[in-house]
Parts: sequence; C-alpha cells; structure tokens
Amino acid sequence: MTEIWANLVAAWRVPFIRYGLIVSVTAVLAFPILSSQYLQPQFSKLLVTVVERHAKLSAVHMRSMLGLGNQPITSAVVDGEFEHHISMLEDDYALWKTKLFNASGLTVYSTDPEEIGDYNRHSYFHDVVAGGEIYSKLVKKQSTTLEGETAPRDVLEIYIPMMNRSEFLGAFELYYDITDDNRALLALIRHGTSLIHGLSLFIMILLFIVAVRAGFDVRRRQQFQDQLAEKEMRLSAMRESAQDAIITTDQQGKIESWNPAATRIFGYREREALGRTIYDLVSVPGNPHEKDRSLIGFMKKETVQVGDGVVEQTGKCRDGKEFPLEMSIATMPFQGQKHMVCVIRDVTERKKTEEQLRLSHQVMASATEGILITDKQERIVSVNNAFTEITGYSAEEAIGEKPVLLKSGKHSEEFYQAMWSEINAKGFWQGEIWNRRKDGAVYVEWLGISAVLDQNGDITNYVGIFTEMTQRKDQQAELERLAFYDPLTGLANRLLLQDRLEQSCSYARRHESMVAVLFLDLDKFKLVNDSFGHEVGDLLLQEVAKRISGMVREGDTVARLGGDEFVILLRDIHDVEGVTLVANKIIDTVNQPIVIEGNHCAVDTSIGVALYPNHQQVAGLIKLADQAMYKAKRNCEKKLCFADLEATTD
Repeated sequence: MTEIWANLVAAWRVPFIRYGLIVSVTAVLAFPILSSQYLQPQFSKLLVTVVERHAKLSAVHMRSMLGLGNQPITSAVVDGEFEHHISMLEDDYALWKTKLFNASGLTVYSTDPEEIGDYNRHSYFHDVVAGGEIYSKLVKKQSTTLEGETAPRDVLEIYIPMMNRSEFLGAFELYYDITDDNRALLALIRHGTSLIHGLSLFIMILLFIVAVRAGFDVRRRQQFQDQLAEKEMRLSAMRESAQDAIITTDQQGKIESWNPAATRIFGYREREALGRTIYDLVSVPGNPHEKDRSLIGFMKKETVQVGDGVVEQTGKCRDGKEFPLEMSIATMPFQGQKHMVCVIRDVTERKKTEEQLRLSHQVMASATEGILITDKQERIVSVNNAFTEITGYSAEEAIGEKPVLLKSGKHSEEFYQAMWSEINAKGFWQGEIWNRRKDGAVYVEWLGISAVLDQNGDITNYVGIFTEMTQRKDQQAELERLAFYDPLTGLANRLLLQDRLEQSCSYARRHESMVAVLFLDLDKFKLVNDSFGHEVGDLLLQEVAKRISGMVREGDTVARLGGDEFVILLRDIHDVEGVTLVANKIIDTVNQPIVIEGNHCAVDTSIGVALYPNHQQVAGLIKLADQAMYKAKRNCEKKLCFADLEATTD
C-alpha cells in the first residue's frame, strides 16, 4: 500500500495524469449531483411542457364542443354529449379529472360531482389564470388500484384560461396522471446517469492504474537520476579530494580538465593548465617534430606499452624542476572522439624511501652482527646473512618461527621474564645471553633487543642485533688465566692468592672462624733440575701441584708463588688440629716417590703455617708462614711449624 501511494504521489507531478485524475474524480462526484439537481428537474419541466401543450389543445377542443363562443360560462352549457367527450378524453389521454370554472371561480362542472358549486379561492386562480396565463403544478394524489390498495400518483394540475381577447370567461382545470411517464423518464435519467457515472468511474480507475504505472516509471527514472547524480557527486568528490593528479585530454593530448592535486604536483592553476598539452608536463622521448602527437599513438609506438598498467616518466613542474612520476592512461570515447584520462602520481618520496630501503637492505646484508626482525607476535619476519652464519639457520628455516628455537636452556624462566619486562617498560634491553646453534652447539652472544613503535605508539616489530662472544669469552678467559693463574701448573698465582686471602679473612670475621696459610717449598728440587733438566723439573712441579690439590677441599686455594714455592689457603676452619692433619697429609703425599719420564725424583717438603685471626695482620700472613716454613726446615725431624704470635711484626 505504501508503494502504491508513493507511485501515485510521483504520478501526481505529471500534469496530464494530474488533470485527468481531477476531471475523472470530479465527473464521478458531479454526475449524481448534476442528475438530481439539474437533469431530473429539466426533464420533468420538459414533460410538464408537453402535457401543458396537450392540455391546451384538449381545452380548445372541449370549448368548441361546448359551443360557448365568447359567452359567459354557466352550468347550463354542460350537456350529456360534453360529458361523453370528457369520458373519451379520460380514456384516451390519461385525463384523471376535469373541472370547468366560470370567471368568478365557481365550479360549473367537475367529473367529481361533489365539487360542483365550489369556488376556487386560490390566489393563483384569480391572479395568474384570470390574467390569461396557463398555470400548472405537480401534486401527489392517492388512488385506489384494482386490488383495492391505495397508491401514490403523480398528478399534473393544469389551468387553461378561456379568454375573449382580454376578457376572462372562465377556465378548464385538467388533472393528468403522469405517474408512468414520470417514472419512465426518471428511469431513463437514472440509466443514462449510471452509464455516464460508470464510464467516468472506469476512466478514473483506468487513470488510477495508469497513474500507478506512470508513478512507478517516474520514481524509477527519478531514482536513476538520483543515482546518477550521486555517482557524479562521488566522482567529483573523489576527483577533487584525490592525492593523485587526474587530467583529461583530447586525442591530441590537449588538457581538458584539471584537479587540485594536479595543481599541487605541477604548480599550474587550472586556468593556466587548460589549453596546454600533456607533453608540457611529462617528458616524452622521441622526435618532437613527429606528426602523430597523440598520446595513445605515442605510447603504442614506444617500446614501453601502457596497456592497463603504469609507466614511469619524468615530470616537469611550472618552475622547470623535474621529478619522477608514475602515469596510467585510459581511453574514454565520447561523441565519436577519443579522450584520455591520465592519473599521475609524484613518486619522489617513494623513490627516496626505496633508496633508503635499498641501502638499509645492503647494510643489513653486509653487517657482521646477526640481525633478526619479528612482528609484534614475536614471529621472525626477516634475518640477515650474519644470522645464518652464526646460528646455522637459513632465512627460510627461521622466518615464521619464534626466537625460542635458539634457546639454550642455560637461563631460567625468571631471566626471560625480567628481559621482556624491561623491553615492555623501556623499549630496549641488552646483555649477555647463551643460545644454541642449529647443530646443537651452545654459544654466548651480546644481544640488544629494541621495540619498534608506529605513529600511535603501538608496538609493530622487535629488532634483535647480536654479536657472538664465544671467541672473546675464550680470549677473556685466557687473559684471566694469565693474570690470575700460574701458566705451568694452572694453580692460582700470587695476585689471585692475595684476593682469595682477603675474601677468606673477611668471611672468617663475619662467621667467627679461622683461616690457615700453609707455605711450603720442595727440598732437593735444584738437584732434580741439575740432574734431569728443566723439563723434568717442570713436570715434577706439575705432579706436586696435582698431589697438593688433591689433599684440600673444593673451596680451598692452592697457589704457586714461583720456583718450587707453594701456598695453601684453608678457609672456614674451626681448630688447629684440622690444619695439622691436612699439613701432615700434604707432607706425606709430596714425599712419596715420583717417576718422571723414567727418572726417579726424590723430593720432600717442609710447611710453615700462619693462622688468622691469631695473627691479625692479613697482609703479613704469607710472610709469617714463610718464616715458619724456614723454622721447619731447620728442624729435620719435624717438617711442620706454626708461626709464633711473638713473631708478628708490622
């Protein structure tokens, strides 16, 4: 129903349909009123006129039958022959009743005998009829049918004056029953009205259907026009707001339209650009004097084919500056002529970016540090050659995986949680980390991880740059070994011994324990060197170092100060008896026979001991132990000697 109403509203805007509907609706509504208010009275008036003419003729005939001439009318003029003629008129002309009046209105004759002698006192009789004018009126009478029923009848009363020139002699009053004629006339009028009304209604319905259909077409055409207007508006908006230059030209390349982006790119205002050619904006290689200057023709002739793709050219600004551009061309046939739509993009910034990306790629590819880039889900998206060389994983194997494939297992989960917490908080982390190569080898690296943020501050990528430190660690260990360990025996040297001694004494102070320093050298060692050579002497020192190290705890320290002098540092001890026991075991072990390359080397040792905190000066403990060792050497039977408190100096 809503759709039909919308179609009617649309059709109403069409003048022909609007006026047709107005006329048909007016006809449908007006014909019943016209019939009842105009046609029916007019036809009834016509019927009365016909009956009046007939009554006038009948009155003339009756007057002649009476033979009145110009004499006054009296009851004596009526005879039987007149009554016979009256009865004949009643039968032949539907005359319902007849009266004859004299000039004073006295009824001298009536078909109803009871009315004879009555006076007609109606004003219209004396004012109108007596003046010589016929007067008639339609009245309702009740009559009795053959079945004895009373039925209404339409009776026309007509007064026919009889005049002698201007003298009024009397009048006939004739009553005609026009019921059947009137009904037939009304039926005819109603039938004709119904036909015309039906025809008008049919025309209105037909116009209604036509209006609905026409309204549908109007709406569809309007919708099409609205859609077309909307498309044009969108295309115009796209053209005006586009970041690329959109230029239309004719077949010869003459510019026909120009958008704001073209002004921004080339510097020409629209009124300056119109009338120029596309060749003023784009450098076209080839002969400038060639006849075919059609852009499409040029493109087809050149080795670079446009097709549906994009070509790169050099643009020329208004100030003469050249810049790189991309151009796509499409033909647009219109009114038998080919026009071109050129979409041009300034790619200066993109070219710079591409160059920067190319340089970045070269830097990344040639870098000696391993580089891996992940997305925000920590999946590897790019690696460089150094990554493959260090880890053994190719780019194809690494991309799509997570850096966990390098996990060595040497770090706890707390380590990784702390690392990522710092990255999320600061955006950066660096430090040493152990990883595992593809072949399973574990290596140490120095790793830096940075979070890459977009313009909104959201993380888009993570970049990891690492350097393998295994060789550096080995070199560092070697330097540390050379700095703190004896190169011949691998024992601690004097520098490391002094550090361990200070740490042990500090621990003893906190925990109320003791530290023992045992100083020893080898008796008869010079004889071995002189007898078997320095190489055997070195091997002897290594064997003695091994034997001494086997006699002490893991936390104790054995050091070689030089030559055949050794120092044993016993930490966290609680009684002297334990020190004595260890010292005697060392003496017994060193004194055991030693065979070096088939040579029997007989050496023995003496040990001097200094205790802390008995001897308060940490710096002097080694010296006190050395002095005690010389006392032990002088005592041939007892090879062990404790430093005396009285010997403490400094």
